[in-house]
Amino acid sequence: MDENHDVVLAKMLQADGLPGVLVSNRPWRELSADAITCLVNTQTAIYVRDSQLVRIQRKEDGSPFLETLTETTLKGILARRMNFVRTGVKGPTHCAPPDAIVKDILALGNWPFPPLDSIIEFPVVRPDGTLITTPGYDPATRLYYASISSLQVPPIPEHPTDEEIMNAQGLIYEMIGQFPYENTASYANTIALLLTPLMRQAIAGHVPLALIDATRPGTGKSLIAETVALIATGRKATMMTAPYDDDEWRKRILSTLAEGATIITIDNIKAKLQAASLDSALTAHVFSDRILGASRNGAYPQRATWMATGNNLQVGGDLPRRCYWIRMDARTAKPWTRSGFKHDLETWVPTHRGELIAALLTLIRGWYDAGKPAMKVPIKMGSFQSWVDTIGGILEHCYVEDFLGNMQTLQEQDEDALQWAAFLHAWRAHYKDDQILSSILARDIKAGSTKDDDSDMTKAGLYNALPDDLTDIHKGDFKRRLGKALSYRVGTRFDDSGLYLVKGEPDKRSGAVFWSVAAPEQEAEYL
Repeated sequence: MDENHDVVLAKMLQADGLPGVLVSNRPWRELSADAITCLVNTQTAIYVRDSQLVRIQRKEDGSPFLETLTETTLKGILARRMNFVRTGVKGPTHCAPPDAIVKDILALGNWPFPPLDSIIEFPVVRPDGTLITTPGYDPATRLYYASISSLQVPPIPEHPTDEEIMNAQGLIYEMIGQFPYENTASYANTIALLLTPLMRQAIAGHVPLALIDATRPGTGKSLIAETVALIATGRKATMMTAPYDDDEWRKRILSTLAEGATIITIDNIKAKLQAASLDSALTAHVFSDRILGASRNGAYPQRATWMATGNNLQVGGDLPRRCYWIRMDARTAKPWTRSGFKHDLETWVPTHRGELIAALLTLIRGWYDAGKPAMKVPIKMGSFQSWVDTIGGILEHCYVEDFLGNMQTLQEQDEDALQWAAFLHAWRAHYKDDQILSSILARDIKAGSTKDDDSDMTKAGLYNALPDDLTDIHKGDFKRRLGKALSYRVGTRFDDSGLYLVKGEPDKRSGAVFWSVAAPEQEAEYL
């Protein structure tokens, strides 16, 4: 009887060739450890991200995304990857994975599964210059290459010749050369955008937002964004609309990064693009915020390539120095009626996707093979310097000229800076070097808004120079809004005059803060 019992038990534990866990009178921690060992030994595709267990799933359109394991999903995985057997008076029987084991595994917080940052869908460059070409998990970069069988990338030459580089450039031009770029910088910046998803993992620093801008609808802004996405994923881009509320920005950015997105497109922007959360995301290695409907924060690696499209885009706040510009002008009132294009990119790019990836990688391989030469004339871009040096070096080595050549023009169109510069000049004209309270400033601005008293035109100048976000002086507590706006811009220079706000010591009795506008020659007084 015992021998027969043991044989039956062994067969049930090994049913379908799977490993087994005997649910016996042992501590739950031992049973959990056995289950985890079975998951590891069977190479179950479970990963750790943001201190959570995740797996890779695909949506209806085939796009892969990261899904956090719940009790239900983990229980299903355990049931399919191993046998759970319980013994009783009637002998051994199969059973579902015990809920206590499922909960215990999820609660551990420390697992023997590999850490995962994001998903890629085409070969990309590692920091050492080698390529990720094998589908599956890559330990060096903590990426998962979710390839599809239809993508066939031709061999990349180890030592690209000038002819091979020029042929690669020719294919890239065949794809993007017929867009009506306003200048050569916009064309060079478009190649930079195409290179960025391939090089993103090799760039240690941050990557700026690509502004794809045009004078009129129908010029091809969204098509450029679609082309980048088609090369990177084989599908059209998932478009994000621009929220008007910063809380909504945080939620959308967090949920998008939580799924492991590597291409993020903010499409068809109507109003000024300005959001503190977007500023933060573009300059963060990890983006963190509270998860909607959960009692904890989520923290996700930010390794995406960002694009924004619109007509005559306006950007405010800190965004102008976090962007690069692709500007198009078809010089016609109806650019959507143009014809004579060589290819329909929405069908041609997917068909030639492997060749286009190989062409871009040939440019990259040529730069690495040449010893990663630096640009002859360095371009400075703050926290995005690693991206500038890398992409700029590749473009210059491949004879693509005028990379970021329109950067100064973009920054000069920073209306927020222009408005604050005008306001500081009006302030200085009225108060000179005097230190004033924000309540006095608010009172004088309101006085300048009336047409009843023309005795002091400088007060009217203060009101007329108010930045757009402060012009509604009757909305809420204007003095409080004004004080917050001033605090946010302490020490900032908005134009070549060098005027800047100085926040003085608070009054000892009332605690009120005094403000003044200083010129550069006064800096020594405040140091």
